[in-house]
Amino acid sequence: MKDAWDKLKELQEHPELAGTPGYELEKLREEGDPVPWFLLLMKQPQFAPPRSWWFELYNRCDLPWARLLFEQPQFEEYCHWEALSRLELVKLSFLAPEIFRRNFPQGRRHDLYAFLTPLELKGLLSDVPQAAEELDMEEVGETIGPDGWLFVLAYQPQLEKYFDWPTVEKRPSNYWECLLRRQPQFADHCDFSLLGRWQIVRILTKQPQFADRFDLTRLRPEDRKKLEEKGIVI
Repeated sequence: MKDAWDKLKELQEHPELAGTPGYELEKLREEGDPVPWFLLLMKQPQFAPPRSWWFELYNRCDLPWARLLFEQPQFEEYCHWEALSRLELVKLSFLAPEIFRRNFPQGRRHDLYAFLTPLELKGLLSDVPQAAEELDMEEVGETIGPDGWLFVLAYQPQLEKYFDWPTVEKRPSNYWECLLRRQPQFADHCDFSLLGRWQIVRILTKQPQFADRFDLTRLRPEDRKKLEEKGIVI
């Protein structure tokens, strides 16, 4: 059964479903988290909630405001600037510089770089790859570590030029699944024998051409059934 998150994601590509049974927008606003709503509004701004909905977000500091304002700058009036995280401020300065300067005329993103955590650096590079031109990427690499790099490359493969592959080759990581599902061209850097059973299943659901690289005897009957439900027979 689809939950509110799934339905809001579906509306991104099929806005004609809005208002049909199960896709009533008011009900989805009550049940759905604001994050998928932001993702929907980036593509379908005509579904903008009433002002009262925006007001309730006053204390939320985890919302993707930078990406929303980049795609749909008309929502600037609803942004609670005091609640923006330092990461969102840095992203905003890249993605929507006019809005950033208008609201923070003395603001300089360079002043915030030193305070970004490893998690925030990964988020910055995965959403705003041009930040690599200003950052000390050698220092960033040491901060986010090999796992962080696999995550970043999953979203921004062009940043490979800053990465030293031997640091992750022949080593297990939960992020191989994230990378290979999105960027199968990096498969030769991965030792498939080190991946867990759940990683095998998740990779094969997106990249079934890798079936011959796995030891499929490790799969359980329920794993094979899940793959078959996706139309993948191995």
